[in-house]
Amino acid sequence: MARNGAVAVVALLLAACTSLAPGVVRQGAIRIDHMVLSASGELGTAVDAYAGFDNRGGSDRLLGIECDCAASIELHTVVRAGGTVSMTNTFPLELPAGARTEVKPPGIPLHFMLIDTRRRFAAGERVPMRLRFERAGTVAVDFTVVEKSADGWAAWPGH
Repeated sequence: MARNGAVAVVALLLAACTSLAPGVVRQGAIRIDHMVLSASGELGTAVDAYAGFDNRGGSDRLLGIECDCAASIELHTVVRAGGTVSMTNTFPLELPAGARTEVKPPGIPLHFMLIDTRRRFAAGERVPMRLRFERAGTVAVDFTVVEKSADGWAAWPGH
């Protein structure tokens, strides 16, 4: 009887260790976390977003992100040269095999940019988006809106 109880406890502990934290999504071998989006007060603006990717399989690429809340979403690479700053859309994002890739605040050199937003984003809400991977396919995720992206990233559960 005691042995069965011990087996049950071990099984529960193992299940807890393998479950995903809140706000973490897995698509194939890709684990996605830290999905944050900055709050905005105006329509038609550009808004920054961030996410982390753990690739536990073979190499893959994030081909794009889509949502109904913006005309488009770009992956911006920030380049500073000669006193000026420029940003270029550099999708796809390479996700090397067995590696972690972070697009994180302050967004230099990389950030996602929602272009021509169709609504306002208030802190605390969740915004549905679709991430398209070359090998892992398409996955629906929710980005959490935060007042300041750096604070939202740092406050992510398990960080």
